[in-house]
Amino acid sequence: MRPRAGERPLAHAKREHLDFEGDGGWLDATAGLAAVVSERMSLRRLLQRITLAAAVVAFASNSVLASEAQVSVSTIRLKIPGGAIRAEVFEPKGEEKRPTVLVLHGAGGTLLDGPEMRRVARHLAARGCAVYLVRYFERTGTLFALDGTMQRHFPAWLETVRASIIAVQNARGDAALVGLYGYSLGGFLALSAASDNPRVGAVVEHAGGVWNSRMNLIGRMPPVLMVHGQRDGRVSFEKYASPLMPVLRARAPTLATRFFPGEGHVFAAPAMKEVREAAAEFFLRHLTSG
Repeated sequence: MRPRAGERPLAHAKREHLDFEGDGGWLDATAGLAAVVSERMSLRRLLQRITLAAAVVAFASNSVLASEAQVSVSTIRLKIPGGAIRAEVFEPKGEEKRPTVLVLHGAGGTLLDGPEMRRVARHLAARGCAVYLVRYFERTGTLFALDGTMQRHFPAWLETVRASIIAVQNARGDAALVGLYGYSLGGFLALSAASDNPRVGAVVEHAGGVWNSRMNLIGRMPPVLMVHGQRDGRVSFEKYASPLMPVLRARAPTLATRFFPGEGHVFAAPAMKEVREAAAEFFLRHLTSG
């Protein structure tokens, strides 16, 4: 039997054709045929498994997309001391009670960080949370912030985030503990706002840390998920994440970590997909009773 055009001989068959007259006669021929059949059956099973795995991934992706399509988006004003700020609300359709999460953008504000923060908010909502993307920069009229602006306005933004937690609870008529998701500057704010705060039940901080490395200002903490790229050149892993871990182990009931060796300050799309789902699982685990 000659191989078909473009077909390579199978590795387990010692001859390119089945010879019925060798030293083993029919025994050799039978063994050769069995090798060919076994090889082809193994290949068929492998292809079946690959096809099945692809179908499962496609089904999961389609399920997430379908869930995200069921998310409603609106904008509200949160009344805080000294005025009001806007928040974008992402929520699954329906009336059932659900955990609440506040999302805090980084120094790019909603101008630059908005697209990724909205992806985070939409995913959390698709997984069953009521999500508020808080525009805390409106408190100071800031579009985006450089280092000097951050140092000057951090106390005001922290006060705004703390007030926003209360405003969201009041708006929902729900005193249940809320979650905080913060990226970069938002991560610094999330950790500070959660410290000794009985209204906060979980924190996911991504590429953040403790402001000005003042670890003594971090008190009792809720469960925390730390997310950090180990190649972060903006918020250094060694300067911010490494010293934060022992502090949170001592002051939080739960510390989970997701560190990415190949990522910097801005994660690639596949890594962010992992982060969004890890955040959703963390919030659902710690903000839902029973």
